[in-house]
Amino acid sequence: MPRRSYHLGRRQAAVERTQARILKAARALLVARGNPDFSIEALARRARVTRVTVYQRFGTRSKLLEALFDDLARQGGMWDLADAFRQPDPEEALARFVTTFARFWTAHRPIHRRLQALAALDTGLDRTLRARQEWRRQGLRVIVPRLGQRSGGAAAEAQDETIDLLFALTGFPMFDLLAGPQRTPADVAPIVLRVARAVLGLAAR
Repeated sequence: MPRRSYHLGRRQAAVERTQARILKAARALLVARGNPDFSIEALARRARVTRVTVYQRFGTRSKLLEALFDDLARQGGMWDLADAFRQPDPEEALARFVTTFARFWTAHRPIHRRLQALAALDTGLDRTLRARQEWRRQGLRVIVPRLGQRSGGAAAEAQDETIDLLFALTGFPMFDLLAGPQRTPADVAPIVLRVARAVLGLAAR
């Protein structure tokens, strides 16, 4: 291996290790006792790096949050969502969709709770979180029309209302509320799926 390539490889590996440490610190900060401030300064202290290093690795706070969401999605099995859209049966696609999000909300439930609470007070975080959640709505925009074809389709306005309702139903607040203190979001996935099927007018299974 040429000497330059070797050094570049080592440098890239060091960058990736630092990024991973910062993201690990971000997850820890979100579940820390006392609900400390989730700021770049607090994150840098937790990761034992400088504020400059955080900005060098991620560019902006928004990009840092996007990287954190990607990290949570990877650990929560969200990349399995592609399998839902590959299902030839749209009802099975809906079931896989609900199950995947139930697993995701369960994997980092305390972090999702804290992010929701912080977003209520932080417009920047709220904007980033809402934009990220729109991916779930786009998924429903693929599945719902496929299900509608079985019943002859619905008016665009009615379909949009159905998607909005399912979007709310499959969000973390609903799963968290239904699960309560005794269950996990994954435990209540069958309940969410039954309600979703009822909303869509599908026969009970």
